[in-house]
Amino acid sequence: MYIQKKFVLALTVFGIILSVFLSSCKKEVECPGLPYQMEGYFPSVNELKFSNGIGDTLLLPVDNYSRSIPRTLSNNPLSVGGTGAKPFCIETLEAWSSMNIPVYWSFKFAVSEDAKTTEINFTITEAFISTNSFNKVVNETPSTLGDYKVFGDTLVMSAIQPPVARFSEAQIVYGQGLVKLHDVVNNCDWTRVW
Repeated sequence: MYIQKKFVLALTVFGIILSVFLSSCKKEVECPGLPYQMEGYFPSVNELKFSNGIGDTLLLPVDNYSRSIPRTLSNNPLSVGGTGAKPFCIETLEAWSSMNIPVYWSFKFAVSEDAKTTEINFTITEAFISTNSFNKVVNETPSTLGDYKVFGDTLVMSAIQPPVARFSEAQIVYGQGLVKLHDVVNNCDWTRVW
């Protein structure tokens, strides 16, 4: 009986020491969440309609819209699939069209608290003609900057493109979203109309 009590006591002490050791290895990153004001760079709408100088129209329907849920992630090595790697936190806001239309487009806005970056990606693809990609990354987040306008009031992005891409520049205005595309093939600007 005495040996059994000593064994249980020793196991309990070992368990407490192991718990303290493992909990000291665990790290967390707080995810403050993507402020709703950030949606000002891409407000929730049903479609984006553009017109050029001669009255032609370009319609980009918004078929899907999603927003990730704020969360806290940790590197607990005992968690399911835990690797003990550095913790991270990424929040996203996305909008995109159906792929069943002649012009497919997507917009993604992401904030990484761990990397302390905020990024906008915009892609527009015309079937069998061209793909145009726009990307802007800043080394700020709403939580580090103390403001949700990490890209300022107006953001002009140049395309990351091959020489045959149609659109060379995209303009985003806070509170309105995507407002202008420069078309190098047709030598015109497509301006958003409401």
